[in-house]
Amino acid sequence: MWLGDELSEYHPIVGRRLIPGVQRVLHHPEWGDYLIQANDLGFRCRGDRQLSISSGSSRILLFGDSNAFGDGVSFEASFGGILENLIPGVEVLNFAMAGFAVDQQYLCYQEIASRLEHDLVLVVPTIETIRKLTARFILAHDMDHQLRCLQKPYYDLSGGRLVRGHVPVMENYVDMDSLTASDRERIYRANPYANVRTVLDNTRPISKPKKKLHLKDRLASLLKKMKVQDAITKVRPYPEYDTPQTPAWKISRAILTEWAAASAKPLLLVPLPSFIYVKERADATNYQMRYREVERETACHLYDPLPDMQKIPMEERRELYYLEGHLTPQGHTWLAKKIAPHVKQILKQKK
Repeated sequence: MWLGDELSEYHPIVGRRLIPGVQRVLHHPEWGDYLIQANDLGFRCRGDRQLSISSGSSRILLFGDSNAFGDGVSFEASFGGILENLIPGVEVLNFAMAGFAVDQQYLCYQEIASRLEHDLVLVVPTIETIRKLTARFILAHDMDHQLRCLQKPYYDLSGGRLVRGHVPVMENYVDMDSLTASDRERIYRANPYANVRTVLDNTRPISKPKKKLHLKDRLASLLKKMKVQDAITKVRPYPEYDTPQTPAWKISRAILTEWAAASAKPLLLVPLPSFIYVKERADATNYQMRYREVERETACHLYDPLPDMQKIPMEERRELYYLEGHLTPQGHTWLAKKIAPHVKQILKQKK
C-alpha cells in the first residue's frame, strides 16, 4: 500500500514517513475500517512516547514493511500492538512503514529510533521485499492517480562495506525519460508473481456436490494429474535467496550483520513468509537457509514462523492472510502469540 500525500510526507533520509500527529480512518473493501495514527516522530503507535523508558517497563523498537506497519488494521490489532497486551510492562514503538525493505528499516533505526532508550530491536521483513534492495527508484501514484517515479534511499557494497546512496533523497518526482538505461533497470516494479499468487491463493470455494474445493486446491490437483506439480507449484519465487552471492542477498546480509553489531541491545529477526509458502506451494529452503546463516554469523536471535504456520490446518492458515497478501487481524494475533515467548525469553536474559 502506498501512503499518499494525505497521510505521509517526505523525509530526506528514510524517504517517507507518516505526517506527525496525523489521524485518519481508512476503508478498504476487504479490510474494512481502520485507524491510521502517527506519533510526533511520524510513525504508528497509540501516542507520543518519551526518550526514556518508564520505571519497571521494557521497550521494543519494531521495524518492518507493510505487515509490521499493520496495513488494514488499527495499531491495537497489529501484532506490535497486541504484544503490548500480551507482555505486561512492554511498550512497542512501531517504526515500520509500508513499502520499506530492510535498507530503509535500518536507516530508520540509525537516524531516528536508536536515540530512544530500548531493550530489544525487533525486525520483521516480509520475504518478498528483498526485491527492493537493488532498486534505486520506486513507482507511486501521485495525487492525480498518475504513476510517477521517486528516488528511494539505498545501500550498495564497495569493498565489502555498505555505502549509502541518494543522500539526501530527492523530494520531487523524477522524470523517467531523464534516467539512464541503467537507472531505468533499477526502478522497483510490482511483484512479477502477483498474478500467480492471485490464482494460487484465491480462497473463494468452488462448490461440488459432496465437497467444497478451493481454487488453489483444484489447480494443484490438475497440475498433479499433469505431472507438473513440482515444476509449477513448488517454485522458488524469489531467486534473490538462492545463493549467498546474489546481489540483493549480499546487501541484505551486510545490513543485518552491521545492524546486529551496531545495536547495543538484542536483535530479534522474524522473516515473515508470503502466503505462497504458508500454503506450501513454494519451496522455502533457500530463504530459510540464508536467515539461518545470518543467525550463525551474528549475535542476533531468529524466529522463523513458517514451520509453526504449516502445523495448523489449511483452513486456519487461510484465515491468517488477506487475498492481497497482508496479515488479517487473526494473522496479527497468531503472530504476536508466537513472537511473545521469544521476546519474554530475551528480555528475561537481559535482566
